[in-house]
Amino acid sequence: MVRDMFNRLMQSCRLPIRKKAPRETGLDDSQASRLRKKIQNAPLAVEILDRHDSINPQLQSFFAKFPREVRELIWDFALTFYEDLDHIYDVGETYARPGRAAPLRVAVGLLLTCKAVYVETYLKPFQVNPITCFDTSNSELPPLGDPLTRTARALGTWGKLKYWQFAAISSVEIMVAQFNLEGVGAVERVSRLIGTSGRHRGLYSRGWNIAGFATFVEPTKPDHDVSGSSETPNTYTSPSKHNHLIGRKITHLTLRMSRTDWWTYEIRPGECVEPKDKLRLEPMINMTFSPRIQTDGLSMTHGYETRKEGREPDFGLDGFEKPGCWGAQISEYWPDLETLNLVLETFACKKDQLDYVIKCAKLWKFAQKNGYHLEWNGKDAEVARWRGASSYEYEMGETWFTQSNTARIFKTPESKITKWRPAGIDHDVDPDHVQEFVIQTLTFERRKD
Repeated sequence: MVRDMFNRLMQSCRLPIRKKAPRETGLDDSQASRLRKKIQNAPLAVEILDRHDSINPQLQSFFAKFPREVRELIWDFALTFYEDLDHIYDVGETYARPGRAAPLRVAVGLLLTCKAVYVETYLKPFQVNPITCFDTSNSELPPLGDPLTRTARALGTWGKLKYWQFAAISSVEIMVAQFNLEGVGAVERVSRLIGTSGRHRGLYSRGWNIAGFATFVEPTKPDHDVSGSSETPNTYTSPSKHNHLIGRKITHLTLRMSRTDWWTYEIRPGECVEPKDKLRLEPMINMTFSPRIQTDGLSMTHGYETRKEGREPDFGLDGFEKPGCWGAQISEYWPDLETLNLVLETFACKKDQLDYVIKCAKLWKFAQKNGYHLEWNGKDAEVARWRGASSYEYEMGETWFTQSNTARIFKTPESKITKWRPAGIDHDVDPDHVQEFVIQTLTFERRKD
């Protein structure tokens, strides 16, 4: 009995264990198909909650005396991603940085403690953690195995999610190269991978199609067996089985660009750098530099000057070009966003360039339907400075990385260095000859026009 409960919990809560083929389980094809449907469509919690007397409330436990609101905070904290520092990444890997010093894990063992805990927590790993899509260079990809992670072209660990687990997601993070952001339509593409439109319409999760895009369908008719049961037609006697398949709206999006994701990351820094060679970003046009644009040729600067005057910039785009801009794609394909985080990283020696990007970004607005928009929340950008290795593979013989991007001292409030690795782990790294990087995070929130 205990072993059976453990196996069912593992199947329902963790990234699923590979099922045995029908010939190994003793089930015929139709029985195996119904079993797969049942596991896909409804978590074990549905069966447990249908039999409340099977749950021991454990009222004698001190923990049970906490109000539900306090327990929720504890669950949120306990089931948020953590870095598995027993398997720490080499400091010289491009993907190693604060927040990803090691593979990410979720403490799903908590869900296995008892039924009372399980029914309160079985959705938490999917509700408190973002699902991540890497649409960037391979050097930014950590080893496969991080939970809730995929690339733009391969399902990764997303493919192991049950329908109801995928439906529970409400937060997305995109690691994106500027080329893909502006030239390939990454924002639109990821919206199709996650199914933002189907979620917005309250449709049912049905996994992914052959192209890897999320599939959401109209609510099942009463004569269709959503639970996979073979005894009687489904009569909606247990609505919770259906509700678990309704996709949650995506309300939080993070766009993250690493130091090597910029068009111009390889350009040497310096006071005489041409405007076209600096970091630049503008959501309403994909051509971020053009000699036809006034001021310094940067659409970002033109947009900033125009928005300062209380107007939105007109870049003279035609009806085909406008919808292709990543800012327009956020408005069109992510209709339920409440917050948008813009997380930008660069080399410490290019901090002044990133400062200017952030300055311009504070005036950006992303239109939404029904009289709403996303705009900067008015708070200063969060700044993190961190130090890594002395050299990286992407340098390709360029000497400025090691000569100009060394550890430095800024006499500013954000001068504190982020400690992101256990003390003593990098004993072979000379702290006087390491490179330094800067990450700035700007938050946009949903506001009424």
